[in-house]
Amino acid sequence: MSAKTRIDEMKTNLTANIGPRELAQILGVKPGTVFSWLSRGVDLPPYTKIEGTTRWRPEIVKKWIEAKEKERKKKNFED
Repeated sequence: MSAKTRIDEMKTNLTANIGPRELAQILGVKPGTVFSWLSRGVDLPPYTKIEGTTRWRPEIVKKWIEAKEKERKKKNFED
């Protein structure tokens, strides 16, 4: 595989990741809330830093949301 092909694949993968603003939109909160949660260490989906920018893989965010929904349903059932 050529270096150009690898770089093109990396660019494709980078654009597939979502940033804090997109995550905020998915979660239905303001972007400032996500930035605040990041700085305070609030439970968020696992993320990576790419050149200083926080990024999430969409499939990980989806799994995290599904797990949180299951937790909430279980808690509501127990209450």
